Amino acid sequence: FGLHPGYMPWLFLHTPVVGLLKGMLLTLCICKLFPATPVRITQQQSLPRLSGEELRLIAVLLLTLLLWMTDSLHGISPAWVGLTAACFCLLPRIGFISSDAFGSGVNFRTCLYVAAILGVTAVVVESNLGNTIARALLAVTPLHEDSPFLSFISLNAMTSVLNFVVTANGVPAMFTPMAQSFAEASGFSVLTVVMIQVFAYATPLLPYQASPIVVAMGLGNVPARDGLKLCLVVAVVSALVLLPLNYFWFKALGYL
Repeated sequence: FGLHPGYMPWLFLHTPVVGLLKGMLLTLCICKLFPATPVRITQQQSLPRLSGEELRLIAVLLLTLLLWMTDSLHGISPAWVGLTAACFCLLPRIGFISSDAFGSGVNFRTCLYVAAILGVTAVVVESNLGNTIARALLAVTPLHEDSPFLSFISLNAMTSVLNFVVTANGVPAMFTPMAQSFAEASGFSVLTVVMIQVFAYATPLLPYQASPIVVAMGLGNVPARDGLKLCLVVAVVSALVLLPLNYFWFKALGYL
């Protein structure tokens, strides 16, 4: 559609609700669902000075963030910047992970699981099954120019349904090509429709819908039941509280 959203406009649009408020909600839910027992600190240990590796990692992270925020100036995609930074961290000698640590510390079962999710996503998208599902949802989704709030909620609900089928990795590949049809039916601009999907695919109902959650659960040895409980609670509260706030934020910025 000729849209080229920059990192800073994206950050300004999604950070207040999807970033900060949802981060606060997530923290609150974790503390309430899985309360920890505070332990009194009797002796304060002095922290060691930052090592050379830690200083190099701080520099890499700052440089990565700076390049992300200035993508409109240099034209390098944030994805390439992130991939380059990740590869740098894995380089021998100058990186931060040794081959032994990589071999013993990485949960390869989680890697295979994530690869399987991405594989299923590719099959659904490339087989045109995704478009078939999206068009079927469009036929039954209430979208109307005179009801912007209902259209906003409906597009989020549609994205959530697609999230069950192809996970968050495949939702943009299915939803975005249909943005013109959704825009004509709802009266929103194409850019608004494209941006609406972010809240829904960033709020998974089940852990498998977002591969980073699966990776984090594997690294932290989090039981599947606990991950499922947290996802469901956060998703329900987000739909009831944060989704209306997201609507008013879009409206305040002139997207609706």
